[in-house]
Amino acid sequence: MKIGRHFALLSVGVVDGHGGPPRLDQAVVVRDGRIAAVLPMADYRTDDSIQEVPLDGHYVMPGMIDAHVHLSGGRATIDDQELGVIAEPKILRAMRSVYEAQQLLKRGFTTARDVSWNGLYLKRVFFEQKLPGPKVIACGPGLSRTGGHADLFQFTPDYVRENGVWGIMADGTDEIIKSVRYLLREGADAIKIFVSGGDNWPHDRNGDVHYSMDELRTCVEEAHRQTGTMVMAHAENRTAIEMAVDAGCDTIEHGEDIDEALAAKMARNGTILVPTLQLIVNWYRDFVPLGGPVAPKVRPDAFLYRDLYDDHDEEFGHAYSSQAVTSFQTAKAAGVKIALGSDTVYEPLTRYGEYSALEFRALVEYGMTTSEAITAATVTSAEAVGMSRLLGSVEPGKLADLLVLRRDPTEDPMVLYDAENIHLTFCDGKLTVIDGLLAW
Repeated sequence: MKIGRHFALLSVGVVDGHGGPPRLDQAVVVRDGRIAAVLPMADYRTDDSIQEVPLDGHYVMPGMIDAHVHLSGGRATIDDQELGVIAEPKILRAMRSVYEAQQLLKRGFTTARDVSWNGLYLKRVFFEQKLPGPKVIACGPGLSRTGGHADLFQFTPDYVRENGVWGIMADGTDEIIKSVRYLLREGADAIKIFVSGGDNWPHDRNGDVHYSMDELRTCVEEAHRQTGTMVMAHAENRTAIEMAVDAGCDTIEHGEDIDEALAAKMARNGTILVPTLQLIVNWYRDFVPLGGPVAPKVRPDAFLYRDLYDDHDEEFGHAYSSQAVTSFQTAKAAGVKIALGSDTVYEPLTRYGEYSALEFRALVEYGMTTSEAITAATVTSAEAVGMSRLLGSVEPGKLADLLVLRRDPTEDPMVLYDAENIHLTFCDGKLTVIDGLLAW
């Protein structure tokens, strides 16, 4: 199948991303990579300059956006985790990241906000359109304090600086300013900061706050100094979440400790929540197995006598998962904007593309309607990554990042979870994927 730069998708149901049922028997006209018109077939007129693509019985919706991924190129299991990732050559990881981004594309995600070194350069490769891939909204590595969430203390600081993929160490306001400016120099579209720990290592328990308010405000001020740059805040405990909101961070990542008062503040401020539900709710099943103390061979522990004898049993895991679900539902009830983000980190633990689709399913499982989840994955995620003027909906003037589906995606979350329902994928109006195969 060959489709040129000017075409019309005819007799389709349109799911525009703003909610509600499909508008049936529509024509979507695309010229030079942008949506030129969306109109009923009764109003459509044949134009010799337009290639007509009859698609009776199909549906068109915006390409989905994963607002939180790590195109790290790493490969690790539960036993070695990040240690295995950082031990491999950077060039190997960079090459693998191309495959990772393309797997997202095959599952209907035409844009991804990435936190890794690789994304800074993947965005340039895919923009050249020599290789098919999604739009990469690049953060580069997130700002982490020494000993923080993205620091791997089993390696020397110099080795981590040279070979780490998710973090750049920045302590104090001067280092934060320098790091933000350096990332912007490298082409970062957004800045991530690890405001809390994340339970990866003994130094970074998710109940700890890792930056002072001065440091956090400095990060936001410096990022926002360059117009259009957004700040995403890894924040897992209530204190860290509220600090990030008060400092002016644009999105809260994970945020599994939100109560009604904090949700109301987020809604007033327009702060977007990226809850990464699939990962957080299943953290003690997929990442840190339950059943007693953490064994040193799994998590080499610098603070053996501080935490080693704390039991993490089934009851503990259930309470943690339940809190994440309650936090998400509290935020939703308060009117907090919610975007889709999978936090895909490396295979085989989180398979690229599949994990993003699992996050879509999780949004519905824990409280959204399927139509609301589509809005989260399109309109709101476009806002979360700073691209709402160009992406996220099927309407004139937007870039033609489009999915053509065999079934109505609003009827059941499994429609979008099942990649076989995705017939065609367009990026900037260019046919990119046909039935799961890259088209160019």
